[in-house]
Amino acid sequence: MKQSVKFFLVTVFFLFVLASCDYVREIFSFGKPELTFKASPASETNPNDTILFTGNDIKWINGTTGEICFVNSLTISKIKSYHRIRCYLGTDSLFSATVTLPAVSPIINDLVMNLNLNDGHFYFEDGYPDWIDNLGTNSIRIQNKQKRAAAWNRFIDELKKEDKYIEK
Repeated sequence: MKQSVKFFLVTVFFLFVLASCDYVREIFSFGKPELTFKASPASETNPNDTILFTGNDIKWINGTTGEICFVNSLTISKIKSYHRIRCYLGTDSLFSATVTLPAVSPIINDLVMNLNLNDGHFYFEDGYPDWIDNLGTNSIRIQNKQKRAAAWNRFIDELKKEDKYIEK
């Protein structure tokens, strides 16, 4: 009796360890990598950060406006507590973005996930605030956009595969 209980406990423990491994999750999802967004309250992100949301939490992203619509509106309130997010496709890091909240955020010349106060939704934008129009700032934003273009295209391709990309 004791041996069968020990065997059962060891088996359950082993399965738990395997189920928590990203690599094993990819294998059991038939090799299909999943979009994952991890967040950090600090200015830098790392692979051990909190999983904030996944591709399953995204209802759609509008390629024209950059708006991201979530399946559950509570995701928006969760995002507000973080400073940086990083997008992964499987274990590949695609890009990071700074979470910006109006009237609290400094000028940022790289990808942001900005909360729009008019509609309460988040938008991916190439910088914050978006109304800045000067040659120096715009050229930095264009350069940063070009640097992440390949990774951004992988992100968009994955959204298209999952039928979560729209253009209006």
